[in-house]
Amino acid sequence: MDRATNGYLLIADITGYTGYMQASELDHARGILEGLFAAMLERLRSPFVLSNVQGDAILTHARAGLVSDGHSVIDTVEAVYFGFARALEGMIRNTTCPCKACRNMGNLDLKLVVHFGVYADQMIGSRIELAGPDVILIHRLMKNAVTEATGVRAYAAFTEAAANAIGVPEFFAPMPRHTENIEHFDPVTLCVLDMQPLWQAHRAQEKVVADENDLCFPDVEIEIPAPLDRAWYYITNPGKRADWYVNVLGLTRSQTKDGRVQIGSVDHCAHGDGKTTVFTFLDWQPHEHVTFDILLPFKGTLRETIFVNSTPTGTHLLVRTAKPVTPNPLTQILLRAMTAKVAKQARADWEVSLQRLKGLAAAEAPADAPPVSASRDEAINQAIAARLTGEGDADQVQA
Repeated sequence: MDRATNGYLLIADITGYTGYMQASELDHARGILEGLFAAMLERLRSPFVLSNVQGDAILTHARAGLVSDGHSVIDTVEAVYFGFARALEGMIRNTTCPCKACRNMGNLDLKLVVHFGVYADQMIGSRIELAGPDVILIHRLMKNAVTEATGVRAYAAFTEAAANAIGVPEFFAPMPRHTENIEHFDPVTLCVLDMQPLWQAHRAQEKVVADENDLCFPDVEIEIPAPLDRAWYYITNPGKRADWYVNVLGLTRSQTKDGRVQIGSVDHCAHGDGKTTVFTFLDWQPHEHVTFDILLPFKGTLRETIFVNSTPTGTHLLVRTAKPVTPNPLTQILLRAMTAKVAKQARADWEVSLQRLKGLAAAEAPADAPPVSASRDEAINQAIAARLTGEGDADQVQA
């Protein structure tokens, strides 16, 4: 067994799976479940990695030393559920098949359990499995009475150990608690997050990005040697902005909800010249893009979007800045003329800043971080195919 490590364990389990399979035509049911597994795994983000696919569930984990901050754990939980819910809604909306498998897929849902503890990799024959009491515990927690006790069917249940490690107390404070008694373990208290309201809010949120047809200056882009979650942490964490962006002394954030960014959150960025820039968040899609309006004179705003995408060797960042707008057309003409005079310097500042960010990411890369693999999608597809076709050692397929 390898050296034990602290980290997060995450299981996503399809609710209603057994009854669905028993009452459905196998060929169509397999195709539906393959699509749902693919949607979940496509949304699984570093530092979480797939351990194995186990019938109706996936087991993933993230070493504590590779987790930039607790927000990335919450973001991953939401992303996996959103991927599942979006795929299921799309299948229901687009099918015209009258078979039982297609008619009954609306009975499926997803529950997630998150725990923080100690585990290790263990070789069993040619397989690598996660081992340790905390691994046993999270599997036992999948058989729980959360729905009976709370009425919530689609949920993410965080153990107190996970909630404490994540470290966003405002987020967990309003959640209902539920305690499970498991043989050979102390009672485990779970913080229960209802995923359906979050999904409904997410699907209703309008995508907002800077207008690529009305640019203030050409896009600025770079690739940095860091996985997607760490790149997102650098560009969105208030405490990191001054480490890489030029002429920034510090950044403070307000108007958050339960300790997390929401539409309408505000950043105040202090510069070395004594001035402060105010950013208002308009769109927040973790590990995808963030859009904000920058406050300008004459009630003007400058819209900026930062896009992030995984690459085989790190993360690609693209900064897009649109021309300013104001309520008054004449004032807008004046403001755009003023902005045009400083656009060249603004773009140069972004170029210098992104180079600094690239150097920072290289310098702060965890020593034990695994290399970013270009074969991740292929590995995931192999895992799904083996699980659903029954080929190979399907219960322990890994990516």
